[in-house]
Amino acid sequence: MEVYRIYMVGSAKIKPGKFVEATKWWSEKGAPEMASRPWTKSLKCFAGQFGLGGEYSIEIWQEIENYAALDQIDKWLLDNPGKAAEMMEIWKGADELFEWGPNRLMGDWPESSLLPD
Repeated sequence: MEVYRIYMVGSAKIKPGKFVEATKWWSEKGAPEMASRPWTKSLKCFAGQFGLGGEYSIEIWQEIENYAALDQIDKWLLDNPGKAAEMMEIWKGADELFEWGPNRLMGDWPESSLLPD
């Protein structure tokens, strides 16, 4: 069976006048926290170039193992209330720096491609 990659993709924009603080927060707190989550296989952050990113020009691509990871996230949060509270505390600070946009689930399975073989 072929292995496909699945991503939870979040979008955001930095609030006006908060660029330096936001990039510092992301590199020191946000990215390390997301990367340390047990369900995270890989983590990438992209910024739109030349104003082509749309309203939310930052995308955070968090690769997860499989669809079962979505259930494992809930279980982990319930089984680890201390860690979950720590995680929520870290992310509370982000709300002062970022405006969060829509999220989506993406993958590279063959049926998701519109290109001919």
